[in-house]
Amino acid sequence: GSTPAEEMGFAFAIAKAYTDRALERGMDIDAFAGRLSYNFNIYGNLFEQVAKFRAGRRHWAKIILDQYGAKNPKSGWLRMIAGGGGFGLTIEQPENNIMRGAYYALVGALSGAQTMALCCYDEAYTIPTPKAQRLSLRTMQLLTEEIGLADTVDPLGGSYYIETLTNEMEDKIVEAMDWVDAQGGIVKAVSDGVIQAKVSEHAFGRQKDLESGAQRKVGVNCYVDEDDEKPDVDLHPYDENGERVQIEALKEVKKIRDQTEVDRCLEALRDDAKAGRNVMGALVAAVKAYATVGEMTGVLVDVYGRYDEPIRF
Repeated sequence: GSTPAEEMGFAFAIAKAYTDRALERGMDIDAFAGRLSYNFNIYGNLFEQVAKFRAGRRHWAKIILDQYGAKNPKSGWLRMIAGGGGFGLTIEQPENNIMRGAYYALVGALSGAQTMALCCYDEAYTIPTPKAQRLSLRTMQLLTEEIGLADTVDPLGGSYYIETLTNEMEDKIVEAMDWVDAQGGIVKAVSDGVIQAKVSEHAFGRQKDLESGAQRKVGVNCYVDEDDEKPDVDLHPYDENGERVQIEALKEVKKIRDQTEVDRCLEALRDDAKAGRNVMGALVAAVKAYATVGEMTGVLVDVYGRYDEPIRF
């Protein structure tokens, strides 16, 4: 729902908030900066997306090395997994998503992703089938083994067009981050619903452009065949046996665990949460006593309540 520059800018603003908190607790920037990683989406125009990631890599290095003064050059590497397709896939003419996925993988390789995870062609309407998963895997393997995309680093570097787009994209990323700062920072902007409102606004605008044809989408608002049938969907089957096995395993754990110790750990977790203390120690102790995720989160819900997403128009 956000622009490419906002996608990067908001992500960096969030990472900076975590970084500031870690530094406030006395950690050294080089002790943790290299462990910060991102999950980014790939969609739309190839050149714009390549510029987005190239600009992001460059600006993240400036943030960590220049603004925070990290000494280890590796601390400034932008570590990311590029997930291609979720935002760009269509229910209409789903086989087109196979080609889209290949081009999204091309973007990831050309722009410096360390890891890629392509969405499957049927993921717009169901949990992927094994066949669809294999096609996505083979797409990446084909691009690596046959097409040579992994043979060199930053092959588009030096292109006048790409370098110009990269410079413009970095300016837009900085502009997005400055806007977040003007809202009082990312934590306040999310708490007030400002970020959500901006993302929703862009998503609404994109939907209107798709409906009007201002943004062209093959098989959706252009090159649509009159005799297009609804996709022959192989929906992911419900595994009743898997449910039964999981329930029986849970019953067995509850039968053999020390319930007195579980209750003690959950009460300690409740006390720490109420007192505003760091709850990680109590959570680890509860896990070791074989408390379930539901039991632990239930305690935290009792103390903190559930998050209510702020809505702004």
